[in-house]
Amino acid sequence: MRPAAPVALALLVGVLFVGAPGLAQEPGVPRAWPPPPPVTAESYLLVDAATGQVLAEYGADLRRPVASTIKILTALTALRRAAPDELVTVGAEIDGIGGAGVGLRVGDRLTVAQLLEAVIARSGNDAAVALATHVGGSVDGFLALMRTEAAALGLDEPRIVTPSGLNDDNLLTARDLATITRAAMADPAFRAVAGAPTVTLPRVGTLASRNELLGTLPGATGVKTGFTSAAGYSVVGSAMREGRELIAVVLATPTSGARFQDAVALLEHGFNAFEPAAVDLDVRLRVAGGWVPTEAVVPPVLVPRTGPAVRVEIRVPIEPGGSGTVEVTWNGSPLTAATLVTPIESRGAAQPEDGAAVGRWLWDRAYAALRAGTADR
Repeated sequence: MRPAAPVALALLVGVLFVGAPGLAQEPGVPRAWPPPPPVTAESYLLVDAATGQVLAEYGADLRRPVASTIKILTALTALRRAAPDELVTVGAEIDGIGGAGVGLRVGDRLTVAQLLEAVIARSGNDAAVALATHVGGSVDGFLALMRTEAAALGLDEPRIVTPSGLNDDNLLTARDLATITRAAMADPAFRAVAGAPTVTLPRVGTLASRNELLGTLPGATGVKTGFTSAAGYSVVGSAMREGRELIAVVLATPTSGARFQDAVALLEHGFNAFEPAAVDLDVRLRVAGGWVPTEAVVPPVLVPRTGPAVRVEIRVPIEPGGSGTVEVTWNGSPLTAATLVTPIESRGAAQPEDGAAVGRWLWDRAYAALRAGTADR
């Protein structure tokens, strides 16, 4: 009689060094997380660019007008469908486009890369419409592509009705914009444009980026500003230090200066209050008669620089030769997910001890030491 496939119950016990007690600002932020600085924004989100781990948030899931920050999605949608050196002939679609512009004229010929510079660095609404028409065949065709891109990123039903952000009809959340920005910054062409403090455009000359973080905030890497009367002053800002990049989404501040001050405060908070933890899970599944090695894959996490130790206990069923995903938590709140994988050879690696029931393996428990080692500062 063939033995039934055994199921193991893994017990992960570990320690993370965490921050001083405090009150979380949102349900999604771990309890006793270092409190964020005071800001004026009505919604904000601070995340690790590589993993998406949330470090601070407030009103991050409120859907609101986002003005020209929608152009991050416009640029990403275009870059995934057009080469940077493609030539674009500007058509009559730009006639009557209001708001910020770069003085495009019907018949102008620019590359996709130049239009992207105008869109991201200078927030050119005329450039956004010209780029959308070139890539999508029409503005409506491009909007369909933007919605497809948003769906592929897993955005929760954002309202996308213009590629420029005019008219305040685009409704997204701070979390949506963080997701879009993480994807966009993974594209080298977008990253180069978003991080450029100046751009040079045909007939216009050299102009400074509207993103005042560039050139003033140490390590600033982008990304995009936005403003309308209904949306308020907003910015998606990013910076990298010691190989670690953070993204701050700041929406609906009262003044232009306030959005940059809020972004700087949040980014500095992320760099100063948190540090990378090298999480190393050493897992062994014990069966009657021996131990079965189990590979544990844990994404990097950020943890507060100082504070008490917290025990982490996770139970998970896993079959030999299979895999399972478990949450790594801090103070009862999720930080990341660990993947446990047992080798297929483990099906025969440990046999029942004498006296065990025929056809049955006894899986007791697995112990995992979770060690949080901080990176050099």
